Amino acid sequence: MFENFELERKGISERAADHIKQMILDGKYEVDQKLPGEREMALNLKVSRNTVREAYKILEAYGYVRIKHGTGIFVASEEQQIRKMTAFFFVSTDRIKDLFAIRKVLERNAVAWAIENASEEQIDKLAEIVEEAKKVASQGKDYATLAKLDHQFHLSLADISQNSVLIRIMHNLIDLLEESRMQVIQIPGRPVKSVDQHEDIVNAIKAKEVSLAQDYMEKHLESVETSIMENIKTKDKIE
Repeated sequence: MFENFELERKGISERAADHIKQMILDGKYEVDQKLPGEREMALNLKVSRNTVREAYKILEAYGYVRIKHGTGIFVASEEQQIRKMTAFFFVSTDRIKDLFAIRKVLERNAVAWAIENASEEQIDKLAEIVEEAKKVASQGKDYATLAKLDHQFHLSLADISQNSVLIRIMHNLIDLLEESRMQVIQIPGRPVKSVDQHEDIVNAIKAKEVSLAQDYMEKHLESVETSIMENIKTKDKIE
């Protein structure tokens, strides 16, 4: 298959990476399995060791493999692939809008799936998170606890949606906002506003009002996004 592979100089490493990736997707190499070394893989594909080295770097960048220096190249798990993929969305001004656009798609569906799949007990536990957050917000400036409860609310909502792919993606996306969350939660009035919006979402879920719950979620995320952007602009002016 690869007899003339070296003759095509342009994209040779990318083509090798695609071929190895397809073997992973086809199950020839399983999760955590060690891949052949550069020399062996080069012989298999009839390419140079440098080509294989670059191909492995490409696959590592996209999360398909893990490179353990001194040990070898290993097939990454699905969770590791998602984590690597979402790592590209590091939180900076030019990426926040993209990140929140994705969150709106995911979390609008999350509330719909929660209404369809969650038990009353699970919804009650979601409501308990909101009640606890209300108490903390009214008592003072325990920002760490408020940030933790905000984190817990969104992840719990994903969990009760019972969509395994959504759960995995949300657990990684939410983590990317950790630093921004701590900054935004300290903006006067923001904690109470977020808690009130969470309460609206839960009440709509309890009432099984899908469209209303989705609208509340979208408005909440738009509100948080605006707060983050304004906070960044204010910080830039000060600096």
